[in-house]
Amino acid sequence: MAAPKNFYLTEEELFSNYKNILQRRLGTIFDLLVEARIIVFEKIKQFQEKLKKKKTYKTLSLSVGDLVLEYHSDKNNVYGDKFSSWWKEPFIVNKVLNNSSYILQDQYGTIFNDHSVHSTRLKKYYKRPDWLPVVVIPTQMINKNQI
Repeated sequence: MAAPKNFYLTEEELFSNYKNILQRRLGTIFDLLVEARIIVFEKIKQFQEKLKKKKTYKTLSLSVGDLVLEYHSDKNNVYGDKFSSWWKEPFIVNKVLNNSSYILQDQYGTIFNDHSVHSTRLKKYYKRPDWLPVVVIPTQMINKNQI
């Protein structure tokens, strides 16, 4: 059997075919690289915008005489003390400063002038009313024989 004429290629034809295949592969790889670069750039932009957003804190508007609790920041990185309170005892607002800060006093009248507390470290305290326990026995449950 005789081989077809184009079965054997010359070195120049083999080199040009190999060169064309490499160019096509490099072209597809380059296109994929450009697309991946655009996607990564967009994700970096989204992440940077997320970082730019500042966390907004809710400020309280308190007046003199309000009861508040102060955040106990000493316990931020303490482990094993999870059942203790994160808030210090109830304080009374003594003075309102102009930058959402307050001067506090304790329930015994001691005023803490040495440091002011910002409203982000405070939360309003609602005192529970003093309830007297009352036991009510419905009259329908009492038998006449028990009386």
